[in-house]
Amino acid sequence: MPLLDPESPGGSSTSSKRSAYYVIERAESEDARRLVDIEFQAFEDERANQQLSFRDYAKPEHFERSVDIYTKALHTRSYNDVPLKKPHAYSKVSFLKVTDTDAGDIVSFAKAEFKQYTLQELQSPSDVGHEHEPQMNREWFALNEEMRREYVGLAKHCYLGMLATQPCYQHNGAGTMLLDVILAEADEHGLEVYLEGTDTAKPLYEKHDFVAVNEVRFDPAEYGLYDIGKERQTVMVRGALGKNGVRRGVRRWDDAVAQAETVRQKLSRATKC
Repeated sequence: MPLLDPESPGGSSTSSKRSAYYVIERAESEDARRLVDIEFQAFEDERANQQLSFRDYAKPEHFERSVDIYTKALHTRSYNDVPLKKPHAYSKVSFLKVTDTDAGDIVSFAKAEFKQYTLQELQSPSDVGHEHEPQMNREWFALNEEMRREYVGLAKHCYLGMLATQPCYQHNGAGTMLLDVILAEADEHGLEVYLEGTDTAKPLYEKHDFVAVNEVRFDPAEYGLYDIGKERQTVMVRGALGKNGVRRGVRRWDDAVAQAETVRQKLSRATKC
């Protein structure tokens, strides 16, 4: 899912004073409604994305849907400590929040997934979990999932699925604080980081060594919505940090897809033997 968290490229005295009150913590299930509120505010100008990802504040059912999803996700901790042993699926989802201790409120949050697909997952339909949703939404979510599977294949990786800051708190460093923590964990485990970002957020991610490798394009007009524009996001990847302390280069899209397919076919043949 897209990342919308613009941060100023340089620090400022106002930013430093504001961020002095910021504290990073793990988000809890009781934070779900506030996290959704921040997410919806952050995407308030993204008309196509509002409809594709159920983020339209004018539709209460969108808000409650997201609250329900986040509440369940924040309650679920069952995979957090599952060891990385093939052929078991590995998925550790982390929700982090930044609280302004002066204002007493959450101002930013991030969702990151440390993941390794199994062969069975890669072979499963890409719209799993969205089967009963409208065709446009189902195909939108499936497109994002398909592209991620194509690039990462069976490799363990970090997927940065959400990074959002309440608009009135943007450019004060909250998003950067969250990003730094997530990237440090990815580096500790030598993982590549994959995300889909908006044009607004690209400068922040480029500053953190992310490289654009592809684009996600989707036209709601094909489903009868002609007045909300087209959705375009940039797929960005940050190379893994090697054991020697040197960051690996970001693979070109075609190279990564070919490599992932070769590994998948090899494992598939071995499984049939």
